[in-house]
This record gives sequence, C-alpha cells and structure tokens, in this order.
Amino acid sequence: MMKGLHSAICDRALGPDGAAPDWVHLLPGGKMTGRDGREFDLLDAAALVLAFQSRGIDLPIDYEHQNDKPEAKLSGPVPAAGWIKELKAKASGLWGRVEWTATAAELITRKEYRYLSPSFQFHPKTRQIVHLNGAGLVHNPNLYLTALASQDTAMPPTNTPPNDLLKQLAELLGLAVDTSPQDLIAKIAGLLKAAPDPAKYMPVTAVQDMLADRHLERSTNTERRVLAKVNEASSKGYILGGSMREWALALCRSDEVAFDTFLETSGPRFAYLQKQQVPAGPPPASYLATGYAGTGSDLEAAVCAQLGLKPGSLAD
Repeated sequence: MMKGLHSAICDRALGPDGAAPDWVHLLPGGKMTGRDGREFDLLDAAALVLAFQSRGIDLPIDYEHQNDKPEAKLSGPVPAAGWIKELKAKASGLWGRVEWTATAAELITRKEYRYLSPSFQFHPKTRQIVHLNGAGLVHNPNLYLTALASQDTAMPPTNTPPNDLLKQLAELLGLAVDTSPQDLIAKIAGLLKAAPDPAKYMPVTAVQDMLADRHLERSTNTERRVLAKVNEASSKGYILGGSMREWALALCRSDEVAFDTFLETSGPRFAYLQKQQVPAGPPPASYLATGYAGTGSDLEAAVCAQLGLKPGSLAD
C-alpha cells in the first residue's frame, strides 16, 4: 500500500438490462462529485489499468465493503460476490470485466443489489485516484454511473450535479433556472470577491458601539424617571426616607409597574408628617403677656399637641 494516500469508497449504480453485467462502470473519467459532496479526480485511468496488469491478481468484489472493514474480517469469512478479471480505460472512465459468483448474479438479477461501490486510494491534496482496491455490492449509491440493474428513474449524467440542485442554486442567485453550471460558479465567485456596499452594510464594531450608546441612553433616562417618581412619592408622604427610600428605588428600577401599584394601594400614609405642626415665627404678644399660660386658643392646642401634653395644661 502506498504511503501518504487516503482510502475511499464510492457507491455506483450498475447495468440496466436486469442481469449481472460482464462489464461494469467502476469510475467516471476526470473530476467527479459524489452525492455526499466528496470530490475525486481520475486523471489517468490507463495508469490504473497498467498497475492492475502488473500485479497479476484479480480484484475482489464483496458485499457492503466487508473486505475494507477490519472488524468484519475478524468476525469470520468475508464472501466474495465476484472478481474483477480485467480493466479497461475508456472515454467514460474505468471499466472492469467481472466474473460473478452464482449467488451474486442471482441477487443482481432479482434487484436485491443494484449498485457497485469501488474502493480506491487517492492523494489527500490533489484528490487524484491512484490505486484501485476492488469494489463492493451496496444499496446506497454515491457517484453517478451506469446502473447494474434496471431503475425506475434515469440517473443524471456522469460528473453532473442533480438538476434540482442547479435550479435551486440559480433561483437563490436570481438567475434563470437553465443557467449553466459554469455561469453559476462564475456568479458565486464574483459575489465572494465583491466588496460589501457601505450603503447596505455596517461594520460589526459600529453596530456594537451604536447598541452600547443606545443602552446607556436608555439606562440614563430610566434612572432619571425612577428618581423623579421616588422623590415625588417621598414628598407626598407615600414613603419615608432612609431604608424605605432605598427599597423604593430598588423596586422602581426592577419593576416600575409594581412600584406604581404600591403607591395606588398604600396611599400617602405618611403625609401628616409633612404638615407644619407649629406656626412659623415668634408667638403673638397676647401669648407672651400671659406668660405662656393657657389661653384656650388654637395656638395653645397646637403647642400641647406638639409637646404631647393635654390641652390646657400649659397653665399648670
């Protein structure tokens, strides 16, 4: 086995006549793309033919690539479905003449197996196929090749992506559905190279700065509104200062609706503390003349209330 190479298997469809064909299409010529998106390149099919002839041994065809799985080999014998006796390079790629076992031929005829999957080695950088290991009968196709057994729908041409994919890609690019693959690739390449229109796009950093400024502005406005609400509630006697004011600020910042509800339901229960209990300025002359004796006036009643005395007790 050559060093530095990678192994791969690619499912292929087999011949259309309902019987096990003598010649099978193993690999298409040139570059190929499988249904799973992997890409390979059969640059020189004749080189694979010469390598096969120089080895002088037949290549195996098994079931479901058991020959490529170490665990399958350890579990028991790996039966062959056939042997590749001869290779031929054609314009369509690499073909092989197969001598099928009786069991495999019957399975293919009954369409219980319809696809052939070659096993090969390729260069990891160039993706060039450089060695054929053999093949396996499988159920799930990957590459586009001639069918082993007849199928309900025709397969797409070799090396051509599915038409549905081309149509979808053309529609996404705003092109006609019958646009050629080459034009689609050119369109995509142009979009990748084109510089973004500054009228339509904004740098990420600019967007981040704009969002940060907007957030700061909203936070500042919110804090001003919260302070105004709490100050007004305090001046009207809805709340007291100190820890109650701090609680009110925290509630209003986190949930203004809950704070408004509190004001509506509690009322200005501390409003009386905001009212002036004793008239401003010096006592009237009549009050001084009596030596602060009880006069029975409103002033006396206010002083008694402020000092916590019974009305009329100033004269005692």
